[in-house]
Amino acid sequence: MALRLCLDVNVWVSYYLAIARGRGLNTAASGLAGAVFAGTCRLGAVQLVISHAMLTTLALVLRRMPVTTQFADMACDQIEAAAGRGHLAEPPSIILGGSAANAMLDQKDAAVLNAALAGQSDLFVTSNIDDFIRGSRARTRTTVLSLQDGQPDVFRLSHPKIRDGLTVATPFKAASWVLRGERPSPGALPRLFSPADEA
Repeated sequence: MALRLCLDVNVWVSYYLAIARGRGLNTAASGLAGAVFAGTCRLGAVQLVISHAMLTTLALVLRRMPVTTQFADMACDQIEAAAGRGHLAEPPSIILGGSAANAMLDQKDAAVLNAALAGQSDLFVTSNIDDFIRGSRARTRTTVLSLQDGQPDVFRLSHPKIRDGLTVATPFKAASWVLRGERPSPGALPRLFSPADEA
């Protein structure tokens, strides 16, 4: 059973900026990207979930930063190829709209959430977790599963598109499961970890 993994655009930006600046790649973002490119992680096979809209946003963000257009295009091509040769070989999706957008005030966040939901993701990883949890920026139905320094770092988003909900986590928390094989927070990744596994 493959882990259906959706990385927010901000995670990809962190990864590619580290490469462009010649910095070390020993970060949560680089480890998660590496799992995508390898097609496997400590939880098993990996299938990247991504949309053309997310790739377009990534290219626009990278071009505004100190990287060349060729580098931005290379990054998008690399991610697109990883999705197409993943465990289930699913190319980037075209998202025409969806009910998730109604729950988000920021349309870019809504587009990313739509992609994660439409792709039946098990895990959505974002550096901006506050943008997706229920509150002033989102009207999503969420259940906090874990806190770090009093702030949510893992929550489950309930939505009719995904029977057991979508697990949303920070890169650091997701890396602890995907790269180091630590047990997910109780209630996280329900398709891969049953309540009996958590006991």
